[in-house]
Amino acid sequence: MDNTPSIFITGAARGIGLATGQLFLARGWRVGFYDVDAEAIEQAKATVAEGLHHWGVIDVTDPESIQQALTEFTQHTDGRLNVLLNNAGVAYVGEFETFSLEQYSRMVDVNLKGPIQCTHVALPWLQATPNSRVISVSSASALYGNPELTVYAATKSAVRSLAEGWRISLSRFGIHAATVLPMYVDTRMVTDNLEAYRNLKQKDVKLRVEDLARVIWRAATGPKRTIWLVGADTKLFGFLRRILSDGLTRRLMRKVMNYYD
Repeated sequence: MDNTPSIFITGAARGIGLATGQLFLARGWRVGFYDVDAEAIEQAKATVAEGLHHWGVIDVTDPESIQQALTEFTQHTDGRLNVLLNNAGVAYVGEFETFSLEQYSRMVDVNLKGPIQCTHVALPWLQATPNSRVISVSSASALYGNPELTVYAATKSAVRSLAEGWRISLSRFGIHAATVLPMYVDTRMVTDNLEAYRNLKQKDVKLRVEDLARVIWRAATGPKRTIWLVGADTKLFGFLRRILSDGLTRRLMRKVMNYYD
C-alpha cells in the first residue's frame, strides 16, 4: 500500500491553492489540484514540477461534481485523504448596492455552501484516514466586517464558525478541523480590485501566497489549533478585537487601516 500522504485542494489553479499545492508537492505529498476553470488548470500545469500531482475540474456548488472529483483523486491514494483544503472562493469588491442579488447568491454558494458540500462529500475518505484534517480558508474580515466586502466577510465569518463546530463534531471520527484567516493577500482577488477599496494601496498588501501556503502546511501537519491568524497585522487586529468595544474598534480601523470614512 502507498502510504504517501495526500491533500485535495479546491480553487487550485492559481493563487493560494496553487502555491499550497506546490509546497506540499515539494515536501513529498500527493496533491490533487482541482478548480472550476479548466483553462486555468492547463496553464497551471506548466508551472508545477514533476511529482505525485493530479488535476481535474470541480464545481464546489455541485455535489455531483464534488463526488466525481474526490472519487477520481482517491483512486490514486488507496481511498485515503489526509487533508481536504477548502480554498475555492469568490469576492465582489465594492459598495453593497453595486452588485446584484445573483452575484451575492453565487458568493454564498461558492464561499459557504462549497466548504459545507465538499466536507460532507469527503467525510467517508476522511474517516478512513487516521488523523485526517479539514482546513478551510477564511479571512481577517471574519474578525470584523469590511465595508467593501460585506457579504464576502459574512461568508468568511460563517466558514470560521463551521471550523469551530467541526473541530468538536468531527473529532469523534478522528478528524481535526481548522481555518486560516489572512488579511490582504497578493492575489488577483485583491490586486485586481484595488480601486474598489476606500484607501487600500498595493503597499498595504503585505502577505504573499507563499506565506499562506506555509501556514496551511503547519495547520495540516502541526499542532491541532482551530484558528490560524496569518500575518502580524491580522494577529494584532485579532488581539485588539477581543479586548476593544465596537466603538474603539471602528476608531482603530479608521486610524490604522482607513476602513471607514
